Amino acid sequence: MKQNPKISGLILIAALSMALGGGVYEKTSEGNQLWLKGKYQEAFAKYTEAISQAKGPAETRLHYNLADSLYKQQQYQEAIKEFEPALASPDQKLKEKTYYNSGNCYFRMGIAQKSLDLLKKAAENYQKALEIDPNDQDAKHNLEVVRRHIKLQSQQQPPQPNPQQQQQGQEQKKDQQAQNQQKQQEQKMAEPNKKGGEQKPQGGGPQPKQLSKEDAERILKSLSEQEKEELKNRMQVQSINQPSGKDW
Repeated sequence: MKQNPKISGLILIAALSMALGGGVYEKTSEGNQLWLKGKYQEAFAKYTEAISQAKGPAETRLHYNLADSLYKQQQYQEAIKEFEPALASPDQKLKEKTYYNSGNCYFRMGIAQKSLDLLKKAAENYQKALEIDPNDQDAKHNLEVVRRHIKLQSQQQPPQPNPQQQQQGQEQKKDQQAQNQQKQQEQKMAEPNKKGGEQKPQGGGPQPKQLSKEDAERILKSLSEQEKEELKNRMQVQSINQPSGKDW
Protein backbone atom coordinates (compact mmCIF):
# COMPACT_ATOMS: atom_id res chain seq x y z
CA MET A 1 0.00 0.00 0.00
CA LYS A 2 1.28 3.47 -0.81
CA GLN A 3 2.27 5.45 2.25
CA ASN A 4 0.88 8.79 0.97
CA PRO A 5 -2.57 9.87 -0.21
CA LYS A 6 -2.91 11.20 -3.72
CA ILE A 7 -1.85 14.85 -4.00
CA SER A 8 -2.94 15.80 -7.51
CA GLY A 9 -5.77 17.77 -5.95
CA LEU A 10 -3.24 20.38 -4.88
CA ILE A 11 -2.51 21.36 -8.50
CA LEU A 12 -6.22 21.68 -9.25
CA ILE A 13 -6.71 24.03 -6.31
CA ALA A 14 -3.82 26.24 -7.34
CA ALA A 15 -5.09 26.54 -10.90
CA LEU A 16 -8.60 27.40 -9.77
CA SER A 17 -7.39 29.92 -7.23
CA MET A 18 -5.56 31.87 -9.90
CA ALA A 19 -8.91 32.71 -11.47
CA LEU A 20 -10.20 33.95 -8.12
CA GLY A 21 -7.13 36.02 -7.43
CA GLY A 22 -6.31 37.79 -4.19
CA GLY A 23 -5.60 36.13 -0.89
CA VAL A 24 -7.14 32.72 -1.74
CA TYR A 25 -4.58 32.08 -4.48
CA GLU A 26 -1.66 33.39 -2.42
CA LYS A 27 -2.51 31.40 0.72
CA THR A 28 -3.18 28.24 -1.28
CA SER A 29 0.08 28.57 -3.19
CA GLU A 30 2.01 29.11 0.05
CA GLY A 31 0.32 26.06 1.54
CA ASN A 32 1.25 23.96 -1.46
CA GLN A 33 4.89 24.94 -1.21
CA LEU A 34 4.98 24.13 2.49
CA TRP A 35 3.29 20.76 1.85
CA LEU A 36 5.92 19.86 -0.77
CA LYS A 37 8.65 20.66 1.77
CA GLY A 38 7.06 18.31 4.31
CA LYS A 39 5.92 21.16 6.57
CA TYR A 40 2.42 19.82 6.92
CA GLN A 41 1.39 21.72 10.05
CA GLU A 42 2.36 25.06 8.45
CA ALA A 43 0.60 24.03 5.25
CA PHE A 44 -2.56 23.29 7.23
CA ALA A 45 -2.45 26.82 8.68
CA LYS A 46 -2.17 28.39 5.21
CA TYR A 47 -5.04 26.28 3.84
CA THR A 48 -7.15 27.33 6.82
CA GLU A 49 -6.51 31.00 6.03
CA ALA A 50 -7.36 30.41 2.39
CA ILE A 51 -10.61 28.56 3.07
CA SER A 52 -11.89 31.43 5.21
CA GLN A 53 -11.98 33.54 2.02
CA ALA A 54 -12.93 30.87 -0.52
CA LYS A 55 -16.35 29.98 -1.89
CA GLY A 56 -17.84 27.35 -4.14
CA PRO A 57 -15.54 24.76 -5.80
CA ALA A 58 -12.40 26.36 -4.36
CA GLU A 59 -13.69 25.83 -0.82
CA THR A 60 -14.47 22.18 -1.54
CA ARG A 61 -11.00 21.51 -2.90
CA LEU A 62 -9.39 23.33 0.00
CA HIS A 63 -11.15 20.90 2.36
CA TYR A 64 -9.37 18.16 0.44
CA ASN A 65 -5.99 19.85 1.01
CA LEU A 66 -6.75 20.42 4.70
CA ALA A 67 -7.54 16.71 5.05
CA ASP A 68 -4.39 15.77 3.18
CA SER A 69 -2.16 17.81 5.50
CA LEU A 70 -3.89 16.23 8.53
CA TYR A 71 -3.30 12.77 7.09
CA LYS A 72 0.39 13.55 6.83
CA GLN A 73 0.37 14.40 10.54
CA GLN A 74 -1.30 11.03 11.25
CA GLN A 75 -4.44 12.77 12.49
CA TYR A 76 -6.63 10.31 10.63
CA GLN A 77 -9.96 10.92 12.38
CA GLU A 78 -9.71 14.67 11.81
CA ALA A 79 -8.68 14.08 8.20
CA ILE A 80 -11.79 12.00 7.53
CA LYS A 81 -13.97 14.90 8.73
CA GLU A 82 -12.23 17.28 6.29
CA PHE A 83 -12.52 14.80 3.42
CA GLU A 84 -16.31 14.58 3.81
CA PRO A 85 -17.14 18.03 2.27
CA ALA A 86 -15.11 17.10 -0.81
CA LEU A 87 -17.50 14.21 -1.48
CA ALA A 88 -20.21 16.77 -2.26
CA SER A 89 -18.21 18.03 -5.21
CA PRO A 90 -19.57 17.36 -8.73
CA ASP A 91 -15.95 16.76 -9.76
CA GLN A 92 -15.78 12.94 -10.07
CA LYS A 93 -11.98 12.89 -10.06
CA LEU A 94 -11.93 14.75 -6.76
CA LYS A 95 -14.54 12.38 -5.29
CA GLU A 96 -12.54 9.34 -6.40
CA LYS A 97 -9.38 10.65 -4.73
CA THR A 98 -11.37 11.53 -1.60
CA TYR A 99 -12.75 7.98 -1.30
CA TYR A 100 -9.27 6.57 -1.85
CA ASN A 101 -7.64 8.74 0.81
CA SER A 102 -10.49 8.21 3.28
CA GLY A 103 -9.86 4.50 2.78
CA ASN A 104 -6.23 5.09 3.71
CA CYS A 105 -7.31 6.82 6.93
CA TYR A 106 -9.65 4.01 7.93
CA PHE A 107 -6.98 1.44 7.08
CA ARG A 108 -4.36 3.14 9.28
CA MET A 109 -6.78 3.40 12.21
CA GLY A 110 -8.01 -0.16 11.72
CA ILE A 111 -4.48 -1.56 11.89
CA ALA A 112 -3.53 0.55 14.91
CA GLN A 113 -6.71 -0.29 16.86
CA LYS A 114 -7.07 -3.84 15.51
CA SER A 115 -10.61 -2.89 14.57
CA LEU A 116 -12.45 -5.09 12.10
CA ASP A 117 -15.13 -2.41 11.63
CA LEU A 118 -12.58 0.23 10.61
CA LEU A 119 -10.93 -2.16 8.16
CA LYS A 120 -14.33 -2.83 6.60
CA LYS A 121 -14.86 0.94 6.25
CA ALA A 122 -11.50 1.15 4.46
CA ALA A 123 -12.56 -1.58 2.03
CA GLU A 124 -15.87 0.20 1.46
CA ASN A 125 -14.12 3.45 0.52
CA TYR A 126 -11.65 1.73 -1.82
CA GLN A 127 -14.58 0.01 -3.49
CA LYS A 128 -16.37 3.34 -4.01
CA ALA A 129 -13.20 4.80 -5.52
CA LEU A 130 -13.07 1.91 -7.99
CA GLU A 131 -16.71 2.42 -8.92
CA ILE A 132 -15.78 5.91 -10.08
CA ASP A 133 -12.46 4.91 -11.66
CA PRO A 134 -12.18 1.14 -12.33
CA ASN A 135 -8.63 1.69 -13.66
CA ASP A 136 -7.23 3.01 -10.38
CA GLN A 137 -4.52 0.42 -9.75
CA ASP A 138 -3.65 1.86 -6.33
CA ALA A 139 -7.25 1.42 -5.15
CA LYS A 140 -7.30 -2.16 -6.51
CA HIS A 141 -4.07 -3.00 -4.70
CA ASN A 142 -5.20 -1.44 -1.43
CA LEU A 143 -8.56 -3.20 -1.59
CA GLU A 144 -6.82 -6.58 -1.93
CA VAL A 145 -4.51 -5.78 0.99
CA VAL A 146 -7.30 -4.67 3.34
CA ARG A 147 -9.40 -7.73 2.45
CA ARG A 148 -6.52 -9.98 3.49
CA HIS A 149 -6.30 -8.12 6.80
CA ILE A 150 -10.07 -8.47 7.31
CA LYS A 151 -9.89 -12.22 6.67
CA LEU A 152 -6.93 -12.66 9.01
CA GLN A 153 -8.51 -10.63 11.82
CA SER A 154 -11.85 -12.42 11.43
CA GLN A 155 -10.12 -15.76 11.95
CA GLN A 156 -8.41 -14.50 15.11
CA GLN A 157 -11.59 -13.21 16.76
CA PRO A 158 -13.90 -15.77 18.45
CA PRO A 159 -17.41 -15.90 16.95
CA GLN A 160 -19.96 -13.83 18.85
CA PRO A 161 -23.26 -15.58 19.75
CA ASN A 162 -26.40 -13.99 18.43
CA PRO A 163 -28.83 -12.48 21.00
CA GLN A 164 -31.23 -15.46 20.80
CA GLN A 165 -28.47 -17.99 21.47
CA GLN A 166 -27.15 -15.85 24.32
CA GLN A 167 -30.63 -15.67 25.92
CA GLN A 168 -31.09 -19.44 25.57
CA GLY A 169 -27.72 -20.00 27.22
CA GLN A 170 -28.68 -17.78 30.16
CA GLU A 171 -31.98 -19.63 30.60
CA GLN A 172 -30.21 -23.01 30.54
CA LYS A 173 -27.76 -21.74 33.14
CA LYS A 174 -30.63 -20.62 35.42
CA ASP A 175 -32.35 -24.01 35.04
CA GLN A 176 -29.13 -25.81 35.92
CA GLN A 177 -28.64 -23.64 39.00
CA ALA A 178 -32.22 -24.37 40.15
CA GLN A 179 -31.68 -28.11 39.69
CA ASN A 180 -28.44 -27.98 41.68
CA GLN A 181 -30.16 -26.11 44.53
CA GLN A 182 -32.97 -28.69 44.63
CA LYS A 183 -30.46 -31.56 44.78
CA GLN A 184 -28.61 -29.86 47.64
CA GLN A 185 -31.85 -29.48 49.62
CA GLU A 186 -32.77 -33.13 49.06
CA GLN A 187 -29.33 -34.29 50.19
CA LYS A 188 -29.54 -32.10 53.28
CA MET A 189 -32.90 -33.61 54.30
CA ALA A 190 -31.53 -37.14 53.88
CA GLU A 191 -28.52 -36.53 56.15
CA PRO A 192 -28.67 -37.59 59.89
CA ASN A 193 -29.28 -34.95 62.53
CA LYS A 194 -25.89 -33.68 63.69
CA LYS A 195 -27.18 -33.18 67.23
CA GLY A 196 -27.59 -36.91 67.74
CA GLY A 197 -28.93 -39.72 65.59
CA GLU A 198 -31.41 -39.46 62.77
CA GLN A 199 -33.84 -36.61 62.33
CA LYS A 200 -37.10 -36.89 64.19
CA PRO A 201 -40.23 -37.34 62.11
CA GLN A 202 -42.26 -34.17 61.57
CA GLY A 203 -45.59 -35.70 62.60
CA GLY A 204 -47.94 -38.32 61.22
CA GLY A 205 -46.32 -41.22 63.15
CA PRO A 206 -48.34 -43.85 65.13
CA GLN A 207 -49.78 -42.67 68.43
CA PRO A 208 -49.48 -44.76 71.66
CA LYS A 209 -52.39 -47.22 72.05
CA GLN A 210 -54.96 -46.01 74.63
CA LEU A 211 -56.14 -48.49 77.33
CA SER A 212 -59.84 -49.21 77.79
CA LYS A 213 -61.50 -48.60 81.15
CA GLU A 214 -62.05 -52.35 81.79
CA ASP A 215 -58.38 -53.15 81.08
CA ALA A 216 -57.27 -50.43 83.40
CA GLU A 217 -59.49 -51.64 86.29
CA ARG A 218 -58.26 -55.22 85.84
CA ILE A 219 -54.65 -54.11 85.95
CA LEU A 220 -55.27 -51.94 88.99
CA LYS A 221 -56.66 -54.91 90.97
CA SER A 222 -53.48 -56.91 90.38
CA LEU A 223 -51.09 -54.16 91.44
CA SER A 224 -49.99 -52.88 94.82
CA GLU A 225 -51.18 -49.56 96.14
CA GLN A 226 -47.96 -47.80 95.11
CA GLU A 227 -48.05 -49.27 91.63
CA LYS A 228 -51.69 -48.34 91.31
CA GLU A 229 -50.90 -44.74 92.16
CA GLU A 230 -48.06 -44.56 89.60
CA LEU A 231 -50.25 -46.07 86.90
CA LYS A 232 -53.01 -43.54 87.56
CA ASN A 233 -50.54 -40.70 87.23
CA ARG A 234 -49.23 -42.02 83.89
CA MET A 235 -52.77 -42.44 82.56
CA GLN A 236 -53.62 -38.87 83.53
CA VAL A 237 -50.56 -37.58 81.65
CA GLN A 238 -51.46 -39.71 78.64
CA SER A 239 -54.97 -38.27 78.46
CA ILE A 240 -53.56 -34.69 78.47
CA ASN A 241 -51.14 -35.36 75.57
CA GLN A 242 -53.79 -36.92 73.32
CA PRO A 243 -55.35 -34.53 70.78
CA SER A 244 -58.84 -35.98 71.33
CA GLY A 245 -60.74 -38.54 73.43
CA LYS A 246 -62.77 -38.67 76.59
CA ASP A 247 -61.34 -38.22 80.05
CA TRP A 248 -61.34 -41.12 82.41
